[in-house]
Amino acid sequence: MISEYYTAEEAMKKLNKPRSTFFKEVENGLIPFELEEGRQRGRRFPKQAIDILAKRQHKTRYKDQGPTHLIFTPSSPADIWAEVQIGINLYGEDDIVPYEKLLDWRDINDEIFMCLKDRGQVVGYATLVPVDESVMLPLMKDTMREKDIPLKAIRQWTEPNLTVYIASVTVKPSGDSTTDRARGSFLIRNTIKWALSLNRQFSIKKWFGIGATPEGQRLLEGLGFNEVVSVHNGERKGYTVDDIRSPVRLFSVFLKQMEEQTK
Repeated sequence: MISEYYTAEEAMKKLNKPRSTFFKEVENGLIPFELEEGRQRGRRFPKQAIDILAKRQHKTRYKDQGPTHLIFTPSSPADIWAEVQIGINLYGEDDIVPYEKLLDWRDINDEIFMCLKDRGQVVGYATLVPVDESVMLPLMKDTMREKDIPLKAIRQWTEPNLTVYIASVTVKPSGDSTTDRARGSFLIRNTIKWALSLNRQFSIKKWFGIGATPEGQRLLEGLGFNEVVSVHNGERKGYTVDDIRSPVRLFSVFLKQMEEQTK
């Protein structure tokens, strides 16, 4: 009789997923399994379900043209440490919030850090922080650094009339332009989805972002943010927007920018 189940190794191969990603998706309920009779920890994976997931995965890959080895997931303390190292290498230690301070932020609100992983390794991250609006003008004017934001200014998502600061959307350079474009596209697309989801769920009155590079400024302006502060001869600009509830516009702008970058 032909088995109706795959082993874990067979299911991993069928879905083309690395071991760490596979078991994380199993634990998160994304991949169905059954416990083997007589074994407390034995798992078997129904062939019919796995084959359907593999087929749908192929369709999604064809449709989105996105690599299946990239995932966008909440950051663990270990992931945040990796994010800090990426930030220090890119921007220098003075411009990065120390690891301990980020963990303090996470103690207050554990849903503000997301990371991009490529085959299990952190290669990018996004941080959306609900903060007291009083800190935004000093941040935009560069008279306050992120590491100086007082802990009392960090808010919970469940509070009313929130101000959200887009603290970071960062990708680690790989040295390969094709890889960097794929990672950047994936991270920005999923960060937009995350922001839209937060906007639907919670009472957010205003969003803020800081464009410290020409690329960051173009992206914020393309997404409908309005410039409110310009310092250092325009090298650093602060932006705000009240309404990000138009996903059609957001995604159309995003896709157009990605197409221009690949030409």
